[in-house]
Amino acid sequence: MTLNDIIVSALAQLDRGHDAQTLDTWREKLTRFANEAVLDLSAAYCPRRTEELTLDGKLLRTERLSRPCIRVYGVKRLGRYMTFHETGDSGVLCVPGAKAGSTVQVNYRFAPPMLSNTTDVPELPDWTHGLIVCYVVGRERASGEVGVQRGGNIYFQMYEAGKAKLRPHMGGADSYRILNRW
Repeated sequence: MTLNDIIVSALAQLDRGHDAQTLDTWREKLTRFANEAVLDLSAAYCPRRTEELTLDGKLLRTERLSRPCIRVYGVKRLGRYMTFHETGDSGVLCVPGAKAGSTVQVNYRFAPPMLSNTTDVPELPDWTHGLIVCYVVGRERASGEVGVQRGGNIYFQMYEAGKAKLRPHMGGADSYRILNRW
């Protein structure tokens, strides 16, 4: 679901038209609400990604990853997990067991990028995109009259119920294995 689809769905549930002029009027505000929902859902879902990265000596620089890194979960080289530790610098990890300049696979939690263009798709699973619409509608209804605010509470309850079903480890390749690293 693109950002434009999210905005059109929200406007339909708010009983507002979704012609070009209405979209232009509401785009900035509803985009801000959608980005809040993406950040909140990513905090609950903890999206992960695995990428190959070439070490700088024995140092792993997280700024070279394609997405902003929140936490590194594992470093693999030739199919084996490697130990790593922090250095004094921010965003730099030392991988002492790796050869200098070798390529490793980094499994990390990332922060999804903000939605800005109408064709942007949230980097969350497709089944969470409906929750973004619920959040956007709830936020907009919550800013209205008292009678309309009650309708917003229903959307917030649907959003929170869907968010409660998310599990941070869902979809991880090693979620259900116990790894003995000693």
